[in-house]
Amino acid sequence: MQVTRFRKALSFAALAAVPAVLGALAFAMPAVAQQPAGSAAAALPTTDPKGTPTQVFVSGGTRSLFKIAVAPVAGDAAGAVSETASRDFVLSSLFQVLDPKSFTANLDKEGQLIDPASWRNVGAEGVVKGTSSPRGANVHLDLRLYVVSRGAEAVLKKEYDVPPAGVRGATHQFVNEVIKWFTGSAGSFGTRLVFSATTGRGQKGIFTIDSDGQNVGRLPAASNVALAPAVGPGGVYYAAGLADGSYSLFKIGSPVPVMKSAGLVFGVAFGGSKMAVVVSQNGQSDIYVGAPDGSGLTKVTKGGLNTHPAFGPGGQLAYVSNQGGSPQIFVDGKRVSSRGTYNMAPVFCNDPEGLKILFMGRDSGTWDVFSVDPGGSAASMKRLTQDQGGNTYPACSPDGRVVAFFSTRGGLYTSNPQGQNQQQIARVTGESLRWEGN
Repeated sequence: MQVTRFRKALSFAALAAVPAVLGALAFAMPAVAQQPAGSAAAALPTTDPKGTPTQVFVSGGTRSLFKIAVAPVAGDAAGAVSETASRDFVLSSLFQVLDPKSFTANLDKEGQLIDPASWRNVGAEGVVKGTSSPRGANVHLDLRLYVVSRGAEAVLKKEYDVPPAGVRGATHQFVNEVIKWFTGSAGSFGTRLVFSATTGRGQKGIFTIDSDGQNVGRLPAASNVALAPAVGPGGVYYAAGLADGSYSLFKIGSPVPVMKSAGLVFGVAFGGSKMAVVVSQNGQSDIYVGAPDGSGLTKVTKGGLNTHPAFGPGGQLAYVSNQGGSPQIFVDGKRVSSRGTYNMAPVFCNDPEGLKILFMGRDSGTWDVFSVDPGGSAASMKRLTQDQGGNTYPACSPDGRVVAFFSTRGGLYTSNPQGQNQQQIARVTGESLRWEGN
């Protein structure tokens, strides 16, 4: 299927139906949740005392960011390397990418060195340069990072031999190495996100997209009702509705269910050597934890509606439950969202500033993205989006530096874990967004 065709199939109307996925999903939270008497929740927080979201536009340099110049790569006529690297640096929220039109350095004369004065004059603190040349059937990339204050020699050098289709992937790897050089831990560019999206009336499919918004594609599924994808051992798993009315857990590439259950399987999560699966029976949905092959499952919730499992880096299990009267975020049986009356779709985010749980909360009829510490401190709850349309289904990159979410502003967006530097990366939308590796 051509990209343009299935992009059109990703209906923006899907967000209007949040959180109900299909009428058949009996586990979905009620459209209007009721708070039990005497337990009214505090209002969800605003982004600042004025209620105005704080945004940092990297290209504008409104925050002190490392100013980096990405020079055209010699031999890369299409500009794929510099374009990919520049985009990654912007999305990382760590760098201000300088306008190439401002560059005054003589690149041919510099060769594999830099003239620090020339780059300093345009405000550059760092420079990325490289060469691209054919090597048999492959492309040889020599990419380098220079820090202007350290002189003419490169501080980081990486070489890659890849097929032509692998140039973007190699560039992602280099950007990850640059981030590691500055911060001590690598970036996550080159990974992918998975999500489900409406493909027709009563139909949903599973899609993937690269972390920079490129290469959106539909995955083959065992049913035209495919939901709640998650990345697990050896591939992507999802729940599928079958012709007999049952819902089972499948893995992309196999027509055989991963596990059989007496109930309906509506969601899954993986963490370490564990799998958490949502099973609906008798008007209730519970979460079971066991091995990734579906063996040794043990129920870890106690009735009501329990959905959206997500594992943390320490094996913690977050999920949504209405056991307190309205959908709220729980971790290992403890409620951690003390504010708001309708919170759902949690995911852990290993932010370098501290582990967080991201989730979507409804505020005055609009969905927004929030974060809270895993311990549930009311003071720790923060809002990432506000007065910017509806924002749903957050996902966090494996390195914890980038948050992705769907927005009615026009598709898939990213920001940093504080909600700053919001960038549209693709005009696609859906639900159940998950990031590979997290």
